[in-house]
Amino acid sequence: MPTPWEDSIRNRKVKQLTIFVVPTLSKPWRRAFDDALKTFNQLSKVHKLGVTMAAPADAKKPDPDGEDGADVQFDMGKGDITFTALGQDFLIKSFSGTAMHGKTEAVQRHFGSQPDRIRRAFVFVPETPMITALMRVGRDKFNNVQREAGHGIKHFIAAHELIHVCGLDNSDHTKYGPDADLFIEQPQPLAGPFDKPDEDKLVLHNPPRPKPNVMSPPIFLKKATADKIRDIWK
Repeated sequence: MPTPWEDSIRNRKVKQLTIFVVPTLSKPWRRAFDDALKTFNQLSKVHKLGVTMAAPADAKKPDPDGEDGADVQFDMGKGDITFTALGQDFLIKSFSGTAMHGKTEAVQRHFGSQPDRIRRAFVFVPETPMITALMRVGRDKFNNVQREAGHGIKHFIAAHELIHVCGLDNSDHTKYGPDADLFIEQPQPLAGPFDKPDEDKLVLHNPPRPKPNVMSPPIFLKKATADKIRDIWK
């Protein structure tokens, strides 16, 4: 179920989360993050989510021991990942560097008898998400070959993780089918030609024929997801 951020953040005059993007992020992922940030803020405007996000050039890395620095850190990784927040060490074990999904760790705390609230969020995307595409190997001959997923899929993965940053967890995912949106639990990859990775898509729903498959990009939110975000940021 959704978890709100701490009141000190939710009560800001401008309800905006700041993001520190690690300088070692690859160029393809930096492009995907920048597009995802624009997409999230556009969706926030359309759906009146109550929160926006920004990644200013002067954003500082979250202080591992205190309150200073950005609210969120965006990074990529693989294998065992460690980070420190609020004086505690955290470990993500065996994170796949080739999967089609990321991982957002919301660092929570509580005071007295109050419920847990989010104070930091750390986003990790797979270094090189891989997809199986058809590669021509001869006249009318094709082989299934693994290659890096294109920009559209990276854009989707990054934008999906920004929904987690808002405070939604895995139990809030939409399911493959008519209710699916950006926050889908498990979309189905649909590769473009081997030499055209930017034609890669994710399938969200297979309606009965003759209706076409629902694919992304384009990226959109359904009412159920928007309502959950709005409820914890109002």
